Amino acid sequence: MDIDLAYFNYAHGGLTNPTSRGENPPGGYDFTGLVRVMRERWPHVLVMGEGDLYEYFGGAGMWGAAEAMREAGGRAYIPLPCQLPREGGAFAPCIFFDAQTLIVKRFFDHRAPDFAARNRNLLKVRPVDGEEILHVVTGHGDLNEDVYRTADAKGWRWLAYDDRLSAALLDMNEHLSGPKREPTDLEDRALVEQPARFLHRMRHTAGIPDRPYRRTTSALDFLCGAWNDQEGRRTGGIGFVDMAEQAGIFTSTNLLKPSGRQGTQIDHILLSPALANRVVPGSGCIHEPVDPDNPDSDHKRLSVTVRVG
Repeated sequence: MDIDLAYFNYAHGGLTNPTSRGENPPGGYDFTGLVRVMRERWPHVLVMGEGDLYEYFGGAGMWGAAEAMREAGGRAYIPLPCQLPREGGAFAPCIFFDAQTLIVKRFFDHRAPDFAARNRNLLKVRPVDGEEILHVVTGHGDLNEDVYRTADAKGWRWLAYDDRLSAALLDMNEHLSGPKREPTDLEDRALVEQPARFLHRMRHTAGIPDRPYRRTTSALDFLCGAWNDQEGRRTGGIGFVDMAEQAGIFTSTNLLKPSGRQGTQIDHILLSPALANRVVPGSGCIHEPVDPDNPDSDHKRLSVTVRVG
């Protein structure tokens, strides 16, 4: 079966007033942008970033999103709210899966008494007419600390074993290393603005930012390998493959900043070695905004199709 996977960091999950926390829910939700972006191709599994307060108020956010997509002609999605590590907040990703075509084998709920961090946000499904297990995992890369991003990534190493069909869909807050992935305007102070706004993302030696400035890539280096200039390829890493790199896509996944700063690929669909060999040719895509003058989020949608039997 061909299974469509998608990741879309829909800003605050459509929460209309994310700075308020006093109403029920605060300001309500607007799913217009979510529907408009997802309608282009309804996936079997959608991982939506920033499900702000989706578990609260009777699940108004997650069930409202599922309802809006269904009424727009989408699939019969069931939402599975996820968790951010280290008390990251109530705006973790949410996994939506199509119960008509996929059977759930396991979902490791962070609220269950037997919860373990090694299974955080892990969904195991199989096609209704197949037996192979697809592992889907998500998270959100720590905003401030590359050590935390790398530690979280190391928890996925078993998903890269030879017999695992695995996909990690998330905003890593980090891009791949390499000349076609790293921004080239970090030395331009007119664009970089205040040091407090960017130094937490930079590589440091003994507490001093390296020059020329380069953003940290340690988590993705562990998962996918670090770029080797001499060999012109990635070396090291545990074998995960970035969907966009495999497809030869170099456009950014976040929108350009008003200051003119370059965008980067910080959103990712990462595939285990076994699953990377199951990608349907030509299916990998970073979707441009439906309306560039009025984008539906500050991130773009990513999608890919894989074959699971």
